[in-house]
Amino acid sequence: MEDNKITLTTLDNKQIEVEVLDIFNLEGYPGKDYIMYTLGEQVSEDNEKVYISILKEKDNDNYELVGITDDKEWEDVYQAIEEEMKSGEENE
Repeated sequence: MEDNKITLTTLDNKQIEVEVLDIFNLEGYPGKDYIMYTLGEQVSEDNEKVYISILKEKDNDNYELVGITDDKEWEDVYQAIEEEMKSGEENE
């Protein structure tokens, strides 16, 4: 999955490599892209901790990650992810 890795710069100017799991947008939130990614932190034998943020373009090819602070927006993001997971399970 090397192709899905990107390097991010944290607020304290540290560079970290993350694995991008998905980039998506939601109906009702025009102009917003969401990124689901992992730092490779194991939470169980088969699962890694997953992060979701708003992917905001600062300028040409430079992006920042913005936390989701609105409860309704977070609920909509979570619901979209659950629906995608169910859809993926049905296709297996």
